[in-house]
Amino acid sequence: MGSKIIHLLIITFVLIQACAKKSNLTENKSGETKVTTIKENISYVTAQILNKQKQSDTLYTLKILILQSNSDENMPSFATDNEEIEARPNFVLNESGIIDMADSRNQNLIELSKMNKGDTVNLTLTLSLQKGWLIINYNK
Repeated sequence: MGSKIIHLLIITFVLIQACAKKSNLTENKSGETKVTTIKENISYVTAQILNKQKQSDTLYTLKILILQSNSDENMPSFATDNEEIEARPNFVLNESGIIDMADSRNQNLIELSKMNKGDTVNLTLTLSLQKGWLIINYNK
C-alpha cells in the first residue's frame, strides 16, 4: 500500500511538471530563440475489460486490468502491469467541437464501446491531470 502511494506521488509530480508548461523558450549564444516541447506520455497496453459503464457509443467508461504495458521511445509508461484503472475515450473533435464521426480513430473508439466484460483489447492510453486516464485509440 505504501509503495502505491509513493508511486502515485511520483506520477503526480511528473505530470505537474509536464503539464505546467507545454513549451519553454530558450535563447542560445547567437540570440536565436528555440522552442522546446514536451512529448505527451503514451502507453500501449494490452488489457482485459473488467466492467463497462455505457450511456452511448461515444459516452462510456471502461474499468480495465492492464495485462501488459509498453511506452513510446524512451519515455516511462505511467500504466503498469496488473493495475486496474478506469479510462474513457478521447475523441477527435472537428472545428465545431463535435466528435468527427469520419475520423478513423473515432470509429475505432466507437467499436471499442461495443466490446464486453472479459474481452482483451489493445489500447493506446495517456494520463491527464484534469481528465484521468484517456483512451486515445483502440488498436484492433
